[in-house]
Amino acid sequence: MTSRRLLIVLVALLAIVASGCGGGSDEPSLSDFQDQVVNTRDRVDFALSRVTQAQSKDEFLNRMDEASAAIEAAADDLEDVEPPEKYEPEATELADALHQLSVDLSATATDLRNETFGDLPGVQGLNFDSWDKANAALAGLVVKGIKVELIQRH
Repeated sequence: MTSRRLLIVLVALLAIVASGCGGGSDEPSLSDFQDQVVNTRDRVDFALSRVTQAQSKDEFLNRMDEASAAIEAAADDLEDVEPPEKYEPEATELADALHQLSVDLSATATDLRNETFGDLPGVQGLNFDSWDKANAALAGLVVKGIKVELIQRH
């Protein structure tokens, strides 16, 4: 093989290898990120809705623990998807708020199980700053073009 042919073959191979390396951005697509945000929000909303449907104190506390675990898993899954740069810092703020909401639910369930804490007669609901922060992050993502609903009150 002549050196000219060898050069042509090497250039062709290099072009093939370069085209196989993607050549595009390492950033995830908008649709992948949006799908993950919507999936995360839906999982959190479902977990919280189950808490409010409890028929007894024990069931209520168990569902708070279940919601805490489900929300923690949803936040972890959200963190597994690298957001397009445009959606920061809201994506990180959302994951952080959901991790804190998970802690808040678990800690509240633990406190309510403590016999010295007592009951909560007449309580209409619970509110956590972390829930507000999660919705603020979602609202920020909406402003930037992500089509997602806020987490509902239940």
